[in-house]
Amino acid sequence: RAERGELPRLRDLRVVGQIAAGYILVDEPLAAWIVDQHVAHERAILDRLSEPEEGSLPGVQRLLVPEVVHLSPSEAATAAEALEELAVFGFDVEPFGKDSFRINGVISTLAEHSNVAGAFKQAVTAIGGTSSGMSREERILATIACHSAVKLGDRLAHAEMEALIKEWLTSRYPATCPHGRSICYRLDHKDIARKLDRH
Repeated sequence: RAERGELPRLRDLRVVGQIAAGYILVDEPLAAWIVDQHVAHERAILDRLSEPEEGSLPGVQRLLVPEVVHLSPSEAATAAEALEELAVFGFDVEPFGKDSFRINGVISTLAEHSNVAGAFKQAVTAIGGTSSGMSREERILATIACHSAVKLGDRLAHAEMEALIKEWLTSRYPATCPHGRSICYRLDHKDIARKLDRH
């Protein structure tokens, strides 16, 4: 099990609000935390996709309007060979002309966002690429989680922020980002007071 780094304590925290439409401000008895909403959500979704509880894996959702994606010849060859594997990860895709594919459905977490084509392209890249320390499955799941997560700039309601923070902090590895980025930053109340000359 990965070591749990310094994180807010779920039972002690209060979600204050959103900063710059991308960061969630959380307060505790001794410190405030600034949480990157995209990275925290990505971590939580990846946890759900990697080892889902029985019956909790998001299902495949058909798109109201299928999306056609054009790939380079090499990408198209990779995709054509991997259609069955991609289907395991929720991509309901079929060939559609030369070097093109039609996406009929995707895992429901992706269907909620607009860039389905981008997620498919990156999944194909993940299948054809290599990454030190990550298996092929891990690369594909990380791609799906990244595209499923809320983005920097997405405005969230207070209830959505609270749900996101809870899902993140109750995931198995809340201190680690799939891409090695920082998830949160701590500001001790005493340091805030010092900055404001309240010694």
